[in-house]
Amino acid sequence: MSKIKYLHLTIVFVFSLATIMLSCSKDSSVSPGSNQSGVGGSLARFTVAGNYLYIVDNSNLHTYNISNASTPVFESSIVIGAGTETIFPYKNNLYIGSQTGMFVYSIASPGNPTYLGQASHVRSCDPVIANDTAAFVTLRSGSGCGSPNDGLYIYNTINLFQPQLIKTVDIATPYGLGLKDNVLYVCGGSNGLTVVNVANIYFPQIIRVVNDYDFRDVIPYQNLLICYVTDGIALYDISNAQNPVLIKKINNQ
Repeated sequence: MSKIKYLHLTIVFVFSLATIMLSCSKDSSVSPGSNQSGVGGSLARFTVAGNYLYIVDNSNLHTYNISNASTPVFESSIVIGAGTETIFPYKNNLYIGSQTGMFVYSIASPGNPTYLGQASHVRSCDPVIANDTAAFVTLRSGSGCGSPNDGLYIYNTINLFQPQLIKTVDIATPYGLGLKDNVLYVCGGSNGLTVVNVANIYFPQIIRVVNDYDFRDVIPYQNLLICYVTDGIALYDISNAQNPVLIKKINNQ
């Protein structure tokens, strides 16, 4: 498949996903929430912010202007380093997870992301999401990831030039994660979905573990939690963010 055709399919997928999520929230009678800063899973290799599409491959960040989605325009490529895995947008920044650390890039000039800072750690699988003051990273051992300890790692990012690790929480086999307000959802594979109160990032509290499925990634969208599980998609009402309530399960065909 050509790079251009692949890019077009990626753009279609991103916008289709947003449309599906909006439809699901309406069909499920889940009312709109607040403080949403983007749509995307923490395990994603591409994201849309404004009129720009950002894609990470194993070592680079690529930027495309999609003001006209039928004719995307390549604008820049930046070398991040080997082992780049995930990308998450928050306001004017991109948080990029790699096997060796978390990188923060400003998109104040959206066509030309600029490096702000990073936090390094031992080699690991590394999804990351963020809010105004913190970044949340999961590290998972095994499968070539190499980290000795599974867990949730919380960084203070008030100074984006020097993110500081302030807390770790033991969570077995963590994969993707999502954030709604002050509640964090951490997928633990067969160990369930861990719900964590992070109102105080120095003293996070595990509220409960949902053991319905094998959870791999989540997208909080308004008052809907869209969960990628091993055999399909599970939708939860999170109008009470600390108490996800199963709405329905959509099995893979």
